[in-house]
Amino acid sequence: MSRTPKNAELTPLRSVHAKRVCMERVQPAANGASASASESLLWPENDASFFSHVKLEEMFSGQDAVVSAPFSSQTSSNFQQSDSDDSLFGDFALPSTIVEHKPNPEEQQRFKAINMTDVSNAELEEIFHGADFPDVQNTQIFLDAMPQSTKIKDESISMSMSTSFISKSILEGIVHGSQYETFETLKNRSSMIQSQNDSAGHELDQFDWQTQAFAEFEGIKQKEEQEQDDSFPSKGDFYGLPDKVKQLIFEHKGINCLYDWQNECLNLPAIRQRKNLIYALPTSGGKTLVAEILMLRELLCRERNVLFILPYVSIVQEKVSAMSPFAIAMDFIVDEYTAGKGKCPPQPQRRRRSLFIASIEKGAVLMDSLIEVERPHEIGLVVVDELHLIGERGRGATLEAFLTKVMFLNANIQIVGMSATIGNLNEISAFLNADVYTRGFRPVELKEYIKCGKDILEINSAGQTLEEIFVLKRSVNYNYSAAVERADPDHLAGLVSECAPEKCCLVFCPTRKNCENVALLLSRIVPKQKFLEHRQSEKVDLMNALDAMCGVLSAVLAKTLPYGIAYHHSGLTTDERKYIETAYRFGVITVICCTSTLAAGVNLPAKRVIIRAPYVGQDFMTLCKYKQMVGRAGRAGFGEAGESFLITQSKDNLQVGEMLFSPMDKALSSLDQLEAVGLQSLILSVIGLNLADCRRDLNRLVNSTLLSVQAGSLQVAVDVDDLVLRILRDMFKNKVLQLCDRTPNSSDMTMTTTQDVNQSSRLSGSGSGSGSGSTISRGRLLIGQSTRFQLSSIGRAAYKAGIDYKRAFAMHRELKDAQQQLILTSYAHLLYLVVCFNSNERGDELFPADANVLFREYTSQPPQTLALFQQLGFTEALAARLAKTQSVQGPLALKLNRLYKVLILNDIMDLLSLPSVANKYNIERGTLQQLVSLATSAASAIVRLCEQIDEFWCYKPLFERIHHKMDRCGTRELEALLELPAVKINRAKQLYAKGFRTVEDVAKTRPMELVKAVEFMPLKVAIEIVSAAKIILMKKLDHLEEATEALKNCLCIKDE
Repeated sequence: MSRTPKNAELTPLRSVHAKRVCMERVQPAANGASASASESLLWPENDASFFSHVKLEEMFSGQDAVVSAPFSSQTSSNFQQSDSDDSLFGDFALPSTIVEHKPNPEEQQRFKAINMTDVSNAELEEIFHGADFPDVQNTQIFLDAMPQSTKIKDESISMSMSTSFISKSILEGIVHGSQYETFETLKNRSSMIQSQNDSAGHELDQFDWQTQAFAEFEGIKQKEEQEQDDSFPSKGDFYGLPDKVKQLIFEHKGINCLYDWQNECLNLPAIRQRKNLIYALPTSGGKTLVAEILMLRELLCRERNVLFILPYVSIVQEKVSAMSPFAIAMDFIVDEYTAGKGKCPPQPQRRRRSLFIASIEKGAVLMDSLIEVERPHEIGLVVVDELHLIGERGRGATLEAFLTKVMFLNANIQIVGMSATIGNLNEISAFLNADVYTRGFRPVELKEYIKCGKDILEINSAGQTLEEIFVLKRSVNYNYSAAVERADPDHLAGLVSECAPEKCCLVFCPTRKNCENVALLLSRIVPKQKFLEHRQSEKVDLMNALDAMCGVLSAVLAKTLPYGIAYHHSGLTTDERKYIETAYRFGVITVICCTSTLAAGVNLPAKRVIIRAPYVGQDFMTLCKYKQMVGRAGRAGFGEAGESFLITQSKDNLQVGEMLFSPMDKALSSLDQLEAVGLQSLILSVIGLNLADCRRDLNRLVNSTLLSVQAGSLQVAVDVDDLVLRILRDMFKNKVLQLCDRTPNSSDMTMTTTQDVNQSSRLSGSGSGSGSGSTISRGRLLIGQSTRFQLSSIGRAAYKAGIDYKRAFAMHRELKDAQQQLILTSYAHLLYLVVCFNSNERGDELFPADANVLFREYTSQPPQTLALFQQLGFTEALAARLAKTQSVQGPLALKLNRLYKVLILNDIMDLLSLPSVANKYNIERGTLQQLVSLATSAASAIVRLCEQIDEFWCYKPLFERIHHKMDRCGTRELEALLELPAVKINRAKQLYAKGFRTVEDVAKTRPMELVKAVEFMPLKVAIEIVSAAKIILMKKLDHLEEATEALKNCLCIKDE
């Protein structure tokens, strides 16, 4: 694939005074030494500035100031020259020249001059992930600790035999042969080798890439091409798409031709025959582009809607922004479905097709709504990214249930799944009835290293012995002083300085706190002048933007950003993360210390990836996580090769070896986990949707799940039919299910469930079972295979709210108790019910209550809020005890943890800023934002729950108001602007102040005009906002045209 760089669009200069210059160890400029530049000047064409508003005057002038290098050198040889944007549409186009940084003696001496006496032991312990200081580690210690099963006694053993212990993932980097298996072939092969030993078997999840290269692939393809009558409605030569699409891909991605594997995949029999397909390639192989072409074909050629499932909200929003220019150019609609966004069911569109981009949870809700109104046929294609997440607890069960229903519908919906890390493709293929395409392809080489003390070992996948697999590449010596060696025994600063700031580097850390401390450590140790001078003025502008748009800059970022170093984890707000990600892509930030979620959640390529420790949280890293992290190195456009370094301690050597030599993680069903709550929700859903209304239908549906496919191979054998029986018994016992009024005769085998005798007698008569297939015998209800049943009101409420019936009962009790004495003098009581919806058994989800802060806020609350505390039993005596013990314990711990969140949400409802509320309650801003998002979703779910229960009719308008106000968190004047993606409260205020008061005002302006008018508005964001505004107007226009057409039809009807 070739990617043609083009000149980046330029942004005009604005003279904006920096609020402050927070540059550590840099003296302030001399008074009057700075000279303003004319606003008429333009940026040099080779500049790749992050913001359009950068002060042209020298930010640091005077005798003692650090002087910025000219822009031509500060941009690392035109670091960004392409309109391509990986945050928008895939791989980022960057120059291919690699300049290896070799520290000169002067730079090495700088490490000796650094004073690290101010680094505390507590900080060092956190940097070392809570462990003692690193022990002795070297190559020999590492090799001696390798699992015994991997050591080969006969050095003459063949490569084909050595693959029995070399992980398939290690071989991925050197194998380029295509692999294509139809579902039928996989099914036959699995049945033939089921009894064979796993290590010697040739199942697709452990196959030998070389010995199973499909030499007959081309012959099969040609034969099927002759047999298959391709009725695909072609509209052009670009895979059936108009040539305009090819032009758009070039304009927005810098891509003028596809990789060979992409062309091969788009011409597979599965694509032509509309069969389900799974394709798996290593990270950075270009999988997303194939999915985008398939989606565009479905929208433009087949003229059916598409549902694109993505794992994280941040990726959904990026993809919505990415597809907006295509939607405007090709006349289709892009809809975001996350949290409170997206109407269910969507309004029918006659003229334009819709691309629904959704998170896993909201995508499931969207499909359920279409099934309920009998419109699932409107969806022609479902694309699932990161398909391996089907094995994740919680969300995996939701994804599995969603795909099971799509398969069960038989509505001619094609499913395409993609993943880079999945170890049991044969089982996933059997579940989805899907063909499988795999290829070990990377656009650039990835060199994987392991750091053992000062030794750097390169992983050589062609080796046959341990010494050949782990090859000593070099030993590092950065000439650290004793103090620096103590603070950084793993030589993180040295490894980072070899790459940055000329190239970008990601440092993966086990925990969020570890990310912040490592970022601080690096900012103290890295060569000061080199890191300070790199893109200096733009870093100041970035800091000012974070101040203006996200609140007061965090203390850690204030110290690290001057050096181009940042941290990235869920403790930051969405806006903060977005600014950091964009600055990283433009080379303003060159080092990010991050958690593992960045590897899967955001597309940020790097020249070098460093894994600080082989842990994710407190758990040891799996091979899947490892491959995701190292896959960020050497992405397309970043040069000839990427590098990854895994830092190991001697205590972890054995586990590291076991991880590297293990097969890829298997995606295992979690429907039966946590008391089978996932399977309960699936059964509740399919009964509510009328997809199944008897035992026979339920068994047929549940037997098509991944759980059923894997039932015999799970660690604990699962009898799926027995599991369904137990769930049905519980549902009848708790009156979640009830018999239909009329059921057909049945002589099938029966199940026995305990049911209320009076209700059963009413439904079944005298107990003879005549005409119903169900009987009452000695107070027990007997139900046949074809006995029909349906959801009760509480069952339907649980299904509508998207929760299991046990949570529905708990919520029912809370609402019923509150109904007796509901306090409506403030939002507090309603917010308490919202918090109850997401609460765990202790009420400390996300974070527990801070006793000191809770007591302080309790004493300052108005009487209407204190009334809620008193109603829940919190007296003055308990308040005094709270102040004395300074801990939230005892019988009221649950309620106090909930009340703590109520106080926080109440401040948000009163329009206090996010940073001020976070500081007030001593919580991270990102966690606070997550709390608000969960509360918004909970309010919406409670509305749906109350709609199904007549006694709660009064609650509906109240929680609708809570949802609306929580979702907007702004004044009525700003509500229209808050509909736009990437527009939060501060941005909405900016737009409103500059005269952009409606979506129409934004849609009719040019992105460059928006950049000029609004402070700290990057051109990329301006394009996103304007495109989104136009799409909103396109949807409105469609609705108006359809309404007009309906009125015309009414007027044209003549009386006969």
